[in-house]
Amino acid sequence: MTDEQRRKRKFLNRELPVFAFFLLLSFVFWYLNELSKDLKGTINYPVRYINPPRDRIVTGDLPDKLEMELRGPGYSILKVKLSGSRAPVVVDFSKLSPRRVPGTMPHYYLLTSGLINNFSKQLHADFEILSIKPDTLYFGYDRLVTRRMPVKPNLSVDLAEGRKVIIVPDPDSVTVTGPAHILDTLNGIRTRHRHFKRMNENFRSKVPLEYPEYLQTTQKRVTVEVTITGKPSSFFGLKQDKDQ
Repeated sequence: MTDEQRRKRKFLNRELPVFAFFLLLSFVFWYLNELSKDLKGTINYPVRYINPPRDRIVTGDLPDKLEMELRGPGYSILKVKLSGSRAPVVVDFSKLSPRRVPGTMPHYYLLTSGLINNFSKQLHADFEILSIKPDTLYFGYDRLVTRRMPVKPNLSVDLAEGRKVIIVPDPDSVTVTGPAHILDTLNGIRTRHRHFKRMNENFRSKVPLEYPEYLQTTQKRVTVEVTITGKPSSFFGLKQDKDQ
């Protein structure tokens, strides 16, 4: 390598970091300038539904997020996009007048365009909400009822041959609150499945109840009393499932 080539390489090694720094700096200034302009963007924003009519519950597959098309200063849109935890916007049924879908079933719909002004006030942002998707929310109202329902143990126990198992929940029933059309289809509340291996003595165990999140119960767990009866033979292996 000649002296001239060495000088050129030394010059490039010295000047390249400076060039990269100013290139990055110019990009930052350009980006900040772009953020000060009005831009368009979309965001999936969480939503919460409150205050259905008295003794009613909202049914249907309402989305937990709505897609909003926004227009405003770029920095404002970027800020709301980057915010990790967003307080959901609220749809308050007590302040709305949903329209009924023609037909015999009591179904209703809301046009999300009618929610734009309310959402803008809730967000306190300096951008404009241009549109919301989906453009229509479909839902229904059902009676909110409370009933006493039996507990259905969902346990399996491995037993010695010749032995039997008796499973009794304590309490044997719980109070359940939920939509009438759901409770009409249930004959009880099941426990979470538990499997016990080669049990020879009576025992008690606490197990959680399993039910959809739109139902409420007076308690989350119950105690099951398991009684082993009969005389064992010399062999293990029979598996007996009891679902009472």
